[in-house]
Amino acid sequence: MAEKSSSDRDPILSGPGSASVDALASRALNLVAARNARLANQLDYAAAARLHDAAVGYSREDVASVIADMRANGIAADVIADLYIPHAARVMGDEWCEDRMSFARVTIGTARLQSALRGLGEHWSSYDADVDPNDARAVIVIVVKDSFHTLGAMVLCGQLRRLGLSVRLSLGASDGELRTIFKSTEFDAALISANESETLDSLRKVVELIRSTAASCPPIIVGGGILDLDIDVQSATGADFATKDPIEALKLCGLTKTIRKIAIPQQRRG
Repeated sequence: MAEKSSSDRDPILSGPGSASVDALASRALNLVAARNARLANQLDYAAAARLHDAAVGYSREDVASVIADMRANGIAADVIADLYIPHAARVMGDEWCEDRMSFARVTIGTARLQSALRGLGEHWSSYDADVDPNDARAVIVIVVKDSFHTLGAMVLCGQLRRLGLSVRLSLGASDGELRTIFKSTEFDAALISANESETLDSLRKVVELIRSTAASCPPIIVGGGILDLDIDVQSATGADFATKDPIEALKLCGLTKTIRKIAIPQQRRG
């Protein structure tokens, strides 16, 4: 992606007022974060339990019908994607760790939630087609090879697309495939999603591969459950940053000024 000249850039996002636009975008992103936090504290646990039970087969309802009822009752699609589906997945994970649910049932439940997430995000994926290929707003989300924990990365992709970024999701790509991706495409951020079971060595190798392959290396951020460990993940992997917060990631990469759409969960019903 070639960078646009200053004369070709969107006048709303450049020129003397660009600093104020950046400040407004940052303020809007802070508002999104605050509202998401408040919505998390206002989780409808009855609806969340229905979604969980449908996913693991504890009820006669299927996931699609539960989600349809949730939306009919005023819970927006992006709130279901960002809050309720991850909540159901966490509950299943806790139940497995406590030997209250089999790995097979967790696997089936997670697959159902991923399918529901894809259904909710079908029109969010189309946001990518709206992005000018010469406009530097593209990011890649990477889940390293042999990782089976892809739900969080899919949730992240939906969040980023709703904020107006073009997103590529790389799941379990080989070293050769990653090299091909970074040789053929320039990105403005590389986000590596990792859980607690990932090894620091495998993550460090991915970071090194990106740095050695990309003609113009983007900021590299490691996020996910691995940050819950008592480890300096940023230093251990050689990444530029480490954060679980997608909004903070955008700020760290300097992408707030190019945000096209701001997703306000309480105002969306699509």
